[in-house]
Amino acid sequence: MLKGQRPLYTEAVIRGLMSGACLDDASRGGLRDGEEGSWVELPTVAPSAPLRVWDAPQNACPMRLFLLAVLTGVLTGCSKGDDLKSAALKVQVHYEGFRPGCVTLTVTDQAEVSRTVTTNVNVSAGPPPGTLSVAVFRQAGWSNEVKLQARAQERSCEGNQVASAETTASLAKDGITAVELSLSAVDGDGDGFVSSAGGTDCNDRDETVGGPIPWYTDSDGDGYGNRQLPAKEPACDAPSYNSARRTGDCNDQDPSVHPDQAEFRCDGKDDNCDDVADEVFVLNAPCDAAFQCPGVTACDTPTGEVTCKGTREPTAYYLDEDGDGEGTTGTDGGVTCGDKPAGTATMPTDCDESSVYVAAGKTEVCDRLDNNCDGRVDEGAVPCNLKWEGSDGGTNQPRWNAVAVGQNVAWIAGPASSDNVVQLNTDRTTTRYTCAGNWKAAWVSDTGELFLADAAGKLARKTAAPGNCTSTSVPGLGVELLGIVGFNSTSSNPLTLYTVSSSGLVFKWTPPDAPVQFATTSINLRAVTGTAANAPIIAVGAKDYLLPKPQPQVLSINPADGKWEPETLPSSVKDIYLTGVSAVNANYVYVVGDNGVVLERNHGAWKQLPTVPSKPNLTDVLAFGKNAVYVTTETGAVQFFNGVDWTAVYTNTPVLRAIDGNMPTRLGAVGDDGVAQFFYRP
Repeated sequence: MLKGQRPLYTEAVIRGLMSGACLDDASRGGLRDGEEGSWVELPTVAPSAPLRVWDAPQNACPMRLFLLAVLTGVLTGCSKGDDLKSAALKVQVHYEGFRPGCVTLTVTDQAEVSRTVTTNVNVSAGPPPGTLSVAVFRQAGWSNEVKLQARAQERSCEGNQVASAETTASLAKDGITAVELSLSAVDGDGDGFVSSAGGTDCNDRDETVGGPIPWYTDSDGDGYGNRQLPAKEPACDAPSYNSARRTGDCNDQDPSVHPDQAEFRCDGKDDNCDDVADEVFVLNAPCDAAFQCPGVTACDTPTGEVTCKGTREPTAYYLDEDGDGEGTTGTDGGVTCGDKPAGTATMPTDCDESSVYVAAGKTEVCDRLDNNCDGRVDEGAVPCNLKWEGSDGGTNQPRWNAVAVGQNVAWIAGPASSDNVVQLNTDRTTTRYTCAGNWKAAWVSDTGELFLADAAGKLARKTAAPGNCTSTSVPGLGVELLGIVGFNSTSSNPLTLYTVSSSGLVFKWTPPDAPVQFATTSINLRAVTGTAANAPIIAVGAKDYLLPKPQPQVLSINPADGKWEPETLPSSVKDIYLTGVSAVNANYVYVVGDNGVVLERNHGAWKQLPTVPSKPNLTDVLAFGKNAVYVTTETGAVQFFNGVDWTAVYTNTPVLRAIDGNMPTRLGAVGDDGVAQFFYRP
């Protein structure tokens, strides 16, 4: 018996046969349809007992001999009354050139062709040639003359018929009658498919190529057919250029999408047709997106990569140089979800970054400025009285050299005499004090305290409360102090003042400590200003020692160490003294001098503005922005620059020597012969 082959008989069958039992009786011992070497119960059209057929492969040689002996024993052991079992056909079906997958044997009564029975015999694996042995007995109601037909199918009983053979035989003679049938076909490569001459092998020289296969529509040419469409009729060759052997394509319009590959791009689509999109990518995980924004990982569809998609929209910021809370359109202050960048705003509605008093969100007030950026000036301030008020001066009136306007109080001061310091209150009342000194410059703190510098090196301070001045002196003798500026105390810096002299010395004063010499220059310094305690101090004047004509100078002084550097001025500015300076902020600084000269420093670059009409010598300057610059003249006028041209907003005859203000609606100018004019507007 071949390895793996099942026994031809069960033990019970063998015992029955050897005891002389009829084969029909022995068959009840346990042989079943479809088992190799078993009885086959063939269906019949006759009402009698079925015809019995025995099948066994030739290569089971020992068992086949035993079969023949058993058949002989069966026949000789049957009684005369059992004529159906006294004769049998031993049918041998030979095959060569191929191994059929299945052989169908049909037995037909020649006397009545409607009587027919058929059985399928699966052929065991193994190379050809081979033989199937089948036993056929008499059948009740049949004649003894039968026709035998064997048909071979490729690979299985459902395969194509590739060979057939038939013959006739007679069961009239008792005993065993041998019948031979031969099946022949060509399977050149041994793959189970017969050549196309009689079978379906598409290439009988290549065992890897079998019979016709189903083809599938492949519109995108990626080798995989559209899984939504049925297969085409099986064929050896592709029925059209857009056909594929395999199916399963879930997107037959994209050649990059098909089964049997890893998901290769992150795009929200199923690239490998496993009905899951982007399964190899880590999505919706927290990440840091652009512009410091929180985000989650997501598909970047255009590139197919994983990107970090922000879960918050970043905020766009615009440069807010003047700190009024509104930026300027077209400027880039950054885009971020993080902290607001310094010097920026979210609203691009400012039309003038030089002035904190101008922005689209401001209310129009009476101050000669377009406060609300609507292109008009003072249109909403009703009534708008632009007239200055105060004393126009007169004969034998005191000379006022300095003015300092604070939040709730203003001060004016002059030469040594009685009542040479005057306090002007918000209710328009005044209080006079006598502070010994020839006061040349003044500055007021945010608490309303006055600080003075005089022509002989003396410094003084006076609170708004009744009482006398407290004075001190700078180091040295006879130092003419001409300018003073201060910075209010903060949590990190004490109250600090700087004063400059005509001899080029700069002094630093942090009350109650005594003033100290801070810097030494060779410049005749006339005025000083600054924007913050830690920002450079700006002093102006001229180099004039042993020179035929003065050379105008602007110095930038480091507050940390007193080192100074001259700034580069336009070449057209020469042969004059610079007499006043006003800083709007770090980006906008204004300086005035003789002959009507006005200079502007815009973001570090100096330029000369239009000359004041009639070219008078200018004594001081006060700026609230590039479109709001006031200057005082030796001819007794206050001139206003609106960014385009100059207009006289106050005129008189006595020399005006100083101007100051803490906002465009609260400022004052003073001069000779008791002139003290103020512009007060709510």
